[in-house]
Amino acid sequence: MRLEATRRRILFEVQKIRAVVFDLDGTLLDRRATFRRHVELLIERHPDVFCDTGDRDRVAELVELDRNGFADRGEYYQSVESHLGLKPGSARTLWRYFERNFPEECVALPNLIESVEKLRARGLKLGLITNGRVSIQSRKIDGLAIRPYFESIVVSEAVGIEKPDPRIFAIALAEMDVPASAAAYVGDNPEPDVLGAKASGMLAVWRRDPFWPEPTEADRVIDDLAELVPMFADE
Repeated sequence: MRLEATRRRILFEVQKIRAVVFDLDGTLLDRRATFRRHVELLIERHPDVFCDTGDRDRVAELVELDRNGFADRGEYYQSVESHLGLKPGSARTLWRYFERNFPEECVALPNLIESVEKLRARGLKLGLITNGRVSIQSRKIDGLAIRPYFESIVVSEAVGIEKPDPRIFAIALAEMDVPASAAAYVGDNPEPDVLGAKASGMLAVWRRDPFWPEPTEADRVIDDLAELVPMFADE
């Protein structure tokens, strides 16, 4: 495994990186901070729904039930209704609020705009690949005000393919006209992001997230998006 990682590093030192492709949730968007903000506003704007839940820490309970975004939305709000003992039909009300408002309640990770601006200014092409629904993911992108920075934006629902399938990475690379060997992919989730990028022939950069175990397959690891600028801009 170490020998293979060394070989890949040598390959990417020889082949200049010309494009950096990003995941969205947990990589550019601070998903946990965004969801916590969403829950706080949800409770604040629906006092009639939560009026009988007492003094319990409702924010913490709703955040925990979310399972870092991996709970199905319909099932999630149904579980909120049953877990907190809300009146029947509350799940539908809360889900409608999510659909209308969650994408606009976005919180960016630190140094997002500064980092993509510097990467673009130094000649790198930027792309974005995200699993999810177009109606939600597109509005998150616009909520972060980052759409103009990307030559390619690929949402899984729009193309009928999800990460880690190499075909979705190939779509973004084709739109940017960059070979996989000259591209890096940055993401937080080890399986769809790190393994997906490696299976596609790209340099895999893991944005460290304590929710996930560190993937040994990652070629490089960052804690902050600002680390990408010296990593690639001067190659």
